[in-house]
Amino acid sequence: MDSQLYLVINTQQPLGQRISKRLAEKGNIVVYLTDDDQEGYAIAAEEPRVRYRYCSPKNQAMLAEEIEWTQRCVSLIDGIVVMVSESEIEDIRMPLDERFFSCARPQNTSSELSQEPLQELSITYVIVAQKPQAPDSLKALHLALCSRAHDDEKCNGFRVNYVLVSLNDKDEEDNDTTQSDIATSASNLTHYLTSQQAKAVHRQAFYFKNSSD
Repeated sequence: MDSQLYLVINTQQPLGQRISKRLAEKGNIVVYLTDDDQEGYAIAAEEPRVRYRYCSPKNQAMLAEEIEWTQRCVSLIDGIVVMVSESEIEDIRMPLDERFFSCARPQNTSSELSQEPLQELSITYVIVAQKPQAPDSLKALHLALCSRAHDDEKCNGFRVNYVLVSLNDKDEEDNDTTQSDIATSASNLTHYLTSQQAKAVHRQAFYFKNSSD
């Protein structure tokens, strides 16, 4: 698949760092947004395809500015990855609704109106369990999102999908192997969902869990 430009919005989750690195290792450019300078500069030093930008993940004004900067100074955005804690979700509504990202969609100019429609913007929400030792709530959320897929109409201009990740107590930060494997699987799926091969995939929810769950 061709190289893509990803915007990763990370709320200080180690899994978000790993997914960003994996996406960059595939030859993609990643603009990495977080409000932790130490974390941001560290990942940028490790992977030259990652560009760190200081930004509060919950400040919509700052996010809008970084989206504008990315498209003006780097390139058009192909995919947005939003790291979400399960605790931030209310009634299966994401803390950053996809409509907020309308500013990231390229706009047709008058000379382009007769051309083919522009590629849809891919948004992938990566949802991490609030309590690793109790994955049942994440499984229930997965089922709710799957049910929603049958009811929701497609939002014009967007392809929205969900990747839910369940880690048990043994999979916390000190277990590099497990988190690395899950990050690789999640980044592979995210990269596919952003590609044109997956243009018909929308409102689908994918669940990754540790084998011992």
